[in-house]
Amino acid sequence: MQVIQEKRPGSRVGLKIVVEADRVKRSYEKTLRQLEQNIQIPGFRKGKAPRNLVVRQVGRERIMASAVDDLISEAIQQAFKEARLTPISRFELDDEVGQLLAQFNPEADFSFSGYVEVYPEARVGQYKGLTVTATRVDVKPEQIDQLIDRWRDQRATLLPVEDRSAQLGDVVVIDFAARDAEGNPLDEMTTQDFQLELKEDNFIPGFVAGIVGMQLDETKEIAATFPDDYFRKELAGKTVTFTVCLREIKAKELPELDDAFVQEISSFQTVAELREHLQKRLEQDALTQSEENLETAILNAILETTEVDLPETLVEQEMTQLLSQSLHSLQQQQGVTPGEIRKLLSQLPPETLNQLMERHRPEAINRLRRTLALSAIVRQEQIAVGSTELDVEVEEVMAAYAQQGQKLDRERVRRVRQAVYESLLTNKVMAWLKSQTTVNWVDSEGNPTQAPTSLAGSEEKVEVPEAEFEADEPEAEVSGIPEAIESSSETATGAETDGEAAAAEAEPAPEEAVEVSPAETLSDSAADSEPKATIPVEEKAEETTAETPAAEKPKPSKKGKKGK
Repeated sequence: MQVIQEKRPGSRVGLKIVVEADRVKRSYEKTLRQLEQNIQIPGFRKGKAPRNLVVRQVGRERIMASAVDDLISEAIQQAFKEARLTPISRFELDDEVGQLLAQFNPEADFSFSGYVEVYPEARVGQYKGLTVTATRVDVKPEQIDQLIDRWRDQRATLLPVEDRSAQLGDVVVIDFAARDAEGNPLDEMTTQDFQLELKEDNFIPGFVAGIVGMQLDETKEIAATFPDDYFRKELAGKTVTFTVCLREIKAKELPELDDAFVQEISSFQTVAELREHLQKRLEQDALTQSEENLETAILNAILETTEVDLPETLVEQEMTQLLSQSLHSLQQQQGVTPGEIRKLLSQLPPETLNQLMERHRPEAINRLRRTLALSAIVRQEQIAVGSTELDVEVEEVMAAYAQQGQKLDRERVRRVRQAVYESLLTNKVMAWLKSQTTVNWVDSEGNPTQAPTSLAGSEEKVEVPEAEFEADEPEAEVSGIPEAIESSSETATGAETDGEAAAAEAEPAPEEAVEVSPAETLSDSAADSEPKATIPVEEKAEETTAETPAAEKPKPSKKGKKGK
């Protein structure tokens, strides 16, 4: 068998394969023998019918198609082995199946060509002796008040209002329907008893402003314009007219900030203790963010001289991972259950789901490029993780699982070990890159400043004691949530959330460190923070391949039936 390789765009390897005539004949004969043994011809015992009757019964074209399919699959498998290729996609034929069948002759050589996507390698330019600018994050005095105010806001009492119109800060209950510029109704944007907190950046721009000033039971038409980057392209940038009926107005009454309130929401006894704790935690967060800013600056500088040809299969996998993270974040922040998410996704038209995926394409590409660049540097600089330090870290993670009462099977333990290894390796290569880089620190205004204390090495990292909170961790305000329209069962206010999780100081669950893709983040920060990539080690590449049918028994993808 002859195999000719060629490089193709998109990290594809083209293969032209020529199978010798004697092997073609053996494959064809093998197919015929299998049919003779399995086809029942009337008047003959199974496996005893003459070959010409079997061919007439089955059809020559079907026999040829089966022979060609087996021949191509076996040839591809052998070609992968000989060329030492690790495919990440199915083999795609260059020609239509009909064309291959037309040229097939059991007595002659058989040739075909196609391509397969393989794991790419980055070509990294300069990564030593870099000079970068990184922003130092400092704690602002008002941040503590903002955190406490959000907790107070979560515990606010909603009082019915009947003697005035709606105003900013109120929580209202509304019914609404929508129609487009041509007057056509948008049924998916019709809902009743929708609860909305009146904040200027809540919901579609113009919507909240239109409600402000409305009286109880008043009906009003409000024009609102969807953002240009709205995931439904047919609505992006379009103005929609909403018919809104105001059913209820509720004013927020915040609880007093006193020791009793602090004891209610946390394990602290006084307001002073809470403020001291928050100060330390914010300082630690600022140091962490400063370090992440430095890592991002270094990676961005490296990517400026990095070349990598990404296969579409990897990009699609990463977009799927990012969409999954977004849905997981929605589940945690807004209390949406996995069942509700699955129901929502099942009801979305395919084009809408594709649009949701495509929103993550730029970030997916960036994460993959970072991953592959780091992987290339690890190989070039021979950076490695020792077995002892790996065992120690794995034991700590396993102990955390045990404390939670979770038992892990062998596969889950392997995944834990893999995730810990990647995390350690990433930390090592980033530490090495920092040692090779000159850093110019600036403050939030862009003015030169000193390096953060812990990064300068003159002080150990601050250890913030764990504290229990009964209130939900205050999240950053989410601006513009047009998706809320799509689910009438949701509310756009957290005023009545009871929040039972001790999220404010809880350590990240070990499971979060395990559920990673080949391009997960450097830190344990949330998915919506600045993404960085872990290093895909060889074991990860093999794992990916093992999940691809092509890696076990390659089957060609017929033209027009790729079905990725």
